[in-house]
Amino acid sequence: MIITILLAGLLLILAAGIRCGFALDDLIRMAVNGIKKAVNVLIVLAIVGILTAMWRADGTIAYIVSSAAGLFKPSVLIVTIFLMNCLVSFMTGTSFGTAATMGVISMTIAGTAGVNPVISGGAVISGCFFGDRCSPLSSSAILVASVTETNLFDNIRNMLRTAAVPFALTCIIYGAIGLCGINQVDAASISDVFAKEFQLNRWMILPAVIVLGLSMLRVDVKQSMTLSIVCAVILCVVFQHRSAAEIIRIMLTGYRAGDPVAAQMINGGGLLSMKKVLMIVCMTSTYSGIFSGTGMLDGITEYVKTISQKTGRFLCIVLLSVVTSMVGCNQTIAIMMTEQLGCVLYKEQENSQRAVDLEDSAVLISALIPWSIAGAVPAATIGAPVYCLAAACYLYLIPICRLVRKKNIFPGCNN
Repeated sequence: MIITILLAGLLLILAAGIRCGFALDDLIRMAVNGIKKAVNVLIVLAIVGILTAMWRADGTIAYIVSSAAGLFKPSVLIVTIFLMNCLVSFMTGTSFGTAATMGVISMTIAGTAGVNPVISGGAVISGCFFGDRCSPLSSSAILVASVTETNLFDNIRNMLRTAAVPFALTCIIYGAIGLCGINQVDAASISDVFAKEFQLNRWMILPAVIVLGLSMLRVDVKQSMTLSIVCAVILCVVFQHRSAAEIIRIMLTGYRAGDPVAAQMINGGGLLSMKKVLMIVCMTSTYSGIFSGTGMLDGITEYVKTISQKTGRFLCIVLLSVVTSMVGCNQTIAIMMTEQLGCVLYKEQENSQRAVDLEDSAVLISALIPWSIAGAVPAATIGAPVYCLAAACYLYLIPICRLVRKKNIFPGCNN
């Protein structure tokens, strides 16, 4: 459905471009240029698909889940998933990397406890974007500091202040859901199931250590994930005794366990598992290419000023973020477009406020749009339905709490 909607939107944009006097050939060239700019994202997605399959095939996920399952109490399982993903995302600064590592592990554990994947997926994505928003290693935090000409660590201090209440509320919500009845995770039973499928030992954790360690050292995510895949291949050959042909098949189509019980917990991954999200990225990239080439969105700043006078500044930025996220379909584009269109609302000495307003709106709202790369990619990576974004409480509690605190829900407020 999302792909169909995006295709219809692309046709409308092409029609609008032709009506504005642009030739169809030029519009197609702009669309292709947009896709070319997304090549790096497409490569990362392909690597993520292969990585998640190999972590399944070499026993990494099985070992971590078997070791950690007994530590997850039913009543705090969902909030623990949220906190663990917060920790990893803060250490690595990447939502994609967190989803592909701790996110996949969390979903496996949640699945064994019978947790609805919408709820567990929402908790994972909430945790992924905790660090994506305020980690000093986060590319979005660095981008916001750059475009607003502010100090990154000053911004982080401001973000932690505005996140305190939403973070606590998120923990309370997930804690309350956990009290509503979640099955006990039987660590011994899980270990027995995985023992039939894998030869497990401490070496299995090495691919995860490589990704997390190199990410903390600011090594490019493509390089760290590729090294993790190489390590996983070696473990597959040495310990799981898989052939080259079988490894290649797993990389393409994903891992399929022989035991039906293990299959329910660990099947998935592979390059082909990312085909839908790859199509979404390609199609949404054509949007940004056409908008950039035609300048269709220029001249909107006066409308932004008018709306701000009626709604208040921050609510205007939030509404602008919703529009730019829906149109740009990408977190970076949403940040850039919101900053460009909304900067007229701030005085020169208000750069710090402009930075935290961007962090509390565009950075998070872009992940709540089902067809945006920011939300669709982590959801696809962890194998959760895209509507799990509705359960990602942390992402929308931050702007809501800001609006309530500043009373920007009432007209006439300028802060």
